[in-house]
Amino acid sequence: NSDDDDNDDTGEGTIDRNMIWFLLSMIGSVIAVVSVLINVLLGALAPMLIQISLIVSPLMFFITFVGSLVILNIPVALFSLVMSIVGIYYACHVWHRIPFATANLKIALSAIQDNHGLWFLAYLYTVKAYVWTFLWCCAVTELVIFSPSWVYDCTSTSTNSSNNNNDDDDDDDDVCHVSTRGKFIAIGMLLSFFWSGQVLKNILHTTIAGVVGTWWFDPEDARSDSSRGNGSSGCFSFSCCGCSRAIYDSWYRSCVYSFGSICFGSLLVSVLQVVQFIVRCGRRQQRDQRRQQRSIEATDFIFCLLQYLVDTLEYLLEFINTWAFVYVGLYGYDYWTAGKEVTTLFKARGWSVIINDHLVARSLLMMSSLIGLITGLVGVLLGLVFLGPLYALPAFFLGLILGGASCEILFGVVTSAVNTVVVCFAESPNQLRINHDPQLSHDLIQAWRKAYPQDCGF
Repeated sequence: NSDDDDNDDTGEGTIDRNMIWFLLSMIGSVIAVVSVLINVLLGALAPMLIQISLIVSPLMFFITFVGSLVILNIPVALFSLVMSIVGIYYACHVWHRIPFATANLKIALSAIQDNHGLWFLAYLYTVKAYVWTFLWCCAVTELVIFSPSWVYDCTSTSTNSSNNNNDDDDDDDDVCHVSTRGKFIAIGMLLSFFWSGQVLKNILHTTIAGVVGTWWFDPEDARSDSSRGNGSSGCFSFSCCGCSRAIYDSWYRSCVYSFGSICFGSLLVSVLQVVQFIVRCGRRQQRDQRRQQRSIEATDFIFCLLQYLVDTLEYLLEFINTWAFVYVGLYGYDYWTAGKEVTTLFKARGWSVIINDHLVARSLLMMSSLIGLITGLVGVLLGLVFLGPLYALPAFFLGLILGGASCEILFGVVTSAVNTVVVCFAESPNQLRINHDPQLSHDLIQAWRKAYPQDCGF
């Protein structure tokens, strides 16, 4: 028996060691694979990936159409055919804008390359978001499980069964429902969760906008020592992580001078997110009641309309915030002034069409999916090596999640930088030619003339 116990202990120790090696190898491999693939895909392959991102969607819908037609699923086949035609039309309509999107992406990557400490800052804020989510979950657990009197009103059912002499009386539970105070607490907790997440995201976005703006107008302040070829700085200096002075200054402005504007714009979005959550819960409750054969068909349309309105408002406000916070990061405007400046700029120059371009976002999404699949396959390989065949599927999903999360963090930096380049080019196109390689400005202007010949003002 003692030998068996020793074998069991040894087996458990081996599994634990293998699990540790697996996790360490997984994290290291994901970081390495993501870094290499991003450098490759965002380099010379960027134009091709933007083109592929426009082709993949209608192609997949067409394949679905053929497959549905074979199995005689006519509704799905018709829907897939319509979506395929729409995708083809959209691709043909925006195909000439690919060079402009590529030029914007190239300039944004040049700015990030000179300030690669932005990658470190993005991971830091992601860790902050995870820590905040953990603390928020702990607070919710404390309220719901350990302090239920704050949330629930409970009524004992023992009085209703006092005439029964069965032993089952001891098993009767209290009937509890969420109290009015509990509903207000739930709304407050949801608001705090969404608001904090929006603030963290927008601080990073505003900081990136400030850094790219400094790089555009004053490149010497937005260049790390490593990008200058100066490796003499010590490990305890500010530039040891690849951070330039512009990163610290932009981050300080975002967290101090522009913090109120960021919080206000984030609050508007978070309020809509809370309303969106409440409407979705209402629709779910309404479906449950309908399953119990209650005639409440009149509320179906109301909930559907409410969800559509809230979703649309939330999307529009998120879209406005994206560009407004670029101005907040560039010039330190308050939220309302930044929104007005963005609207005035695009209307005055006739560049309103540019905000409809999602080519870069589409290509980055496709890259994220591709990299996620590759890191998932790497996870399968590591799972087979360290843990065995039974862990192959969980290892795939772990690699997929880690790779997708890393891409979301890094590509978020790229998206913010691209948006800032668009605004800076609209504000001062000549500064790019004066302060940087003239070829960058020439390529961007030529691409703009091809994409928007009627709106080009130079």
